[in-house]
Amino acid sequence: MTPYVVEYVLAHLRLLEAVGRLGSFSAAAAELGVTQPNVSRQIGQIERVIGHPLFTRGHRGVILTEAGRLLFDAATESTGRIRTCLGEIAATAVGRRQIAVVTDYGFGATWLMERLSDFERFCPDVEVQIVTTRNLSETASGDIRPDVSILFEPGPIREDDPVFQRKMLFQEEVYPVCGRTYLDHHGPFDSVEEIRKAQLLHLKGDGKLWLNWESWFRKVGSDRPQTLSGQLNVFRSFSHFPLLMQSACQNEGIALGWHPLIDTALETGQLVKLWPTPIKSENGYVLTLHRRTSREASAFYTWVIAQAESGRVVR
Repeated sequence: MTPYVVEYVLAHLRLLEAVGRLGSFSAAAAELGVTQPNVSRQIGQIERVIGHPLFTRGHRGVILTEAGRLLFDAATESTGRIRTCLGEIAATAVGRRQIAVVTDYGFGATWLMERLSDFERFCPDVEVQIVTTRNLSETASGDIRPDVSILFEPGPIREDDPVFQRKMLFQEEVYPVCGRTYLDHHGPFDSVEEIRKAQLLHLKGDGKLWLNWESWFRKVGSDRPQTLSGQLNVFRSFSHFPLLMQSACQNEGIALGWHPLIDTALETGQLVKLWPTPIKSENGYVLTLHRRTSREASAFYTWVIAQAESGRVVR
């Protein structure tokens, strides 16, 4: 083997170990925070570089070849020794242990940040690094491997996932909301038509994963609102949920608000609901424990579930 081949394989030991241990490109991709095609492409490149197949592809996953087994054993031994070494260093080091939590900007800025001080009291030696993103694949470019993620995902999900520990925290539950002053000056909004005529505040997105105004009107039995047809003077769009909520709280129009992200604003009177019943779906915020062997990550995972189940509103 040339030095180039050796260095190339060494650079990809973590990927080889994950695929061999999990027996699946998809499961390895989820653990590493990259896409399945990316894993498949990299494994194929490694096989071309060394000149031997490492995995036999099947309908239900992949199986190590003889050459793959030799490399997998070496990778497992190496990563095991590194973990042990890092554990010994951490045990003697002075400082706080760190966990990476991946979530979206809206959930992180509202629900999570309102409660994080409680976890810090519960685990004062653990530093929580919050990484905001729309999905796990976006974190790959920043080389972030999450310990825990809380992301909006399509449902229903498997809570008995064989790879990760997962739980649906909050299923999608959406209300039209606005500030009290906007309601007093422009309301009441007792019908769909009255809401249609108002200034609608819109969260940018494709409308396939989370509800938007178009899907909300459709689900309550109305066609697409005219305000979405291009009359931008009566319609504002936002790329982040906290900006959308800030605009609604400033009495600039009506927005769609997600439980539990709007609960505190409703409790304090910053926002009011304009429709008696929510629109729901099977999608929602899913909590995933990516590293079961981490005591700190497991503690955070358990803490988040307890916070969600308590139904407590932080004021």
